Amino acid sequence: MSPNLPALHVERRPERRRRTLLGGCVAFDDGKQAVDCTIRNLSTGGARITLPPGREIPGHVFLIHMRDRLVYDAVIVWKKGSEAGLCFSKVLQLGEFSDPRLAYLQELWLERAARR
Repeated sequence: MSPNLPALHVERRPERRRRTLLGGCVAFDDGKQAVDCTIRNLSTGGARITLPPGREIPGHVFLIHMRDRLVYDAVIVWKKGSEAGLCFSKVLQLGEFSDPRLAYLQELWLERAARR
């Protein structure tokens, strides 16, 4: 085998992500902080999002999928510039939360949906 051959790309994700261009919102600090974002890739286990330049987010967030009215409980697994990779631990349907402490997620969705 020649040492000049390019290395083959090995996909490390357990499942394929779909390319998307969807509106989202990243919420943290019990809803005191929320940042609009773009969902660029999406799978059942994670997503790649783009944030506004200079915006920082913590390691644990909720990603609100505006179109499908879903909320993903997520951790940040990588960051590069204005992009971040998320790994989902749970998915919730907006308005069907058993924990009243998450009601702020519905309110954030309603605020943003009214602007569109």
